[in-house]
Amino acid sequence: MMRFKYVLPVLLAIVVLSGCVAASSSVASGIVSSLCQIKSMIETIIPTVALIMLLMAGLVYAAGQAFGAEMKAKAQGWAMSLLVGAIIGLLLAVLAPTFLNIFSGKDYSKLCK
Repeated sequence: MMRFKYVLPVLLAIVVLSGCVAASSSVASGIVSSLCQIKSMIETIIPTVALIMLLMAGLVYAAGQAFGAEMKAKAQGWAMSLLVGAIIGLLLAVLAPTFLNIFSGKDYSKLCK
């Protein structure tokens, strides 16, 4: 399980670097395409994962009710962690286009199709 800890950052770096290297016209168009790819990934993958986390939180909480006090408390902690992670993921997915526009100073809704 520990060797998969760095899979997401490595994949993200590959997407960013492949976008920068594959740009034929200029480095700026490569960066724009990389940012558009990241934005589209955030808008599609993170909400799906967040909804799955919400479902898992409900299942963990419900399953924890069938056990004793100690396991019930652990299950409630796990469910709360899943719930907080899902809320943060949904907020990130909703605010990603705004952050991209703020940090870049451009309107990427017109550039990303």
